Amino acid sequence: MNYMDELVSLLRSIGLNQYEARTYSSLLLFGDLTAGELSNRAGLPRPRVYDIVNNLVKKGFVLVQPGRPVKYRAVPPKEAIDNYIRLKKEEFDKEVSKIRKVGEELQRVDIAKKREKEGTGFWLLNTDNILRSRLQSLIRSSINEIVVALPTDFLLEYYSVIAPYLEEATNRGVRVRLIIPKGVAGTVVIPGDVDVIETDNELPPVILVDSKRAFVGIPKENKGVLIEHPEFSKSFKRMLESVL
Repeated sequence: MNYMDELVSLLRSIGLNQYEARTYSSLLLFGDLTAGELSNRAGLPRPRVYDIVNNLVKKGFVLVQPGRPVKYRAVPPKEAIDNYIRLKKEEFDKEVSKIRKVGEELQRVDIAKKREKEGTGFWLLNTDNILRSRLQSLIRSSINEIVVALPTDFLLEYYSVIAPYLEEATNRGVRVRLIIPKGVAGTVVIPGDVDVIETDNELPPVILVDSKRAFVGIPKENKGVLIEHPEFSKSFKRMLESVL
């Protein structure tokens, strides 16, 4: 691989296409060039040169010198990369804003269509990303009470995911009880308003919210089941009452 190919490979890795990467690399290596010279040096189809250069100008990689003929110059690499990062950030922010607006619209539809009668269901959380987000959402939905029982492996894996939301719940006046194995309390930071119960009993990974909704983890699999069924949740709570 020659030096031109190395530069092209680097530029393509950050999102420039083949022609854009060859154009900027040629200007960087050979200095100011006309459209015809660029076509020869970079191996570009002559009719495409102007579109390719205009794209690079927008991305902050190329300067244009008016005249007859017009010449093109490479923006110094550090400045070019700074320009490109700024452009990418602007594009990212716009995309995030668009996604948020879609989320808000979906939320409005969800609220408008939500049944008056509380639904029931069993939902499999079979990816780590979904599991984490649903645990947080479950805790955010709490109104009166949360009971969390975590064996050591789930405690180490997921406590940091839910801890900020437990603290936020206590700030809303929700009673939060955390049941953990004896001897592990010192390994995590527990908000002061959380009631901690240590036990020698073997614990299932369970989070109960208001005796209406429950998460039941599947040990050693980073999976779980979200249960929207008051009677089922109450049954789990009764199972934990021996250590409550």
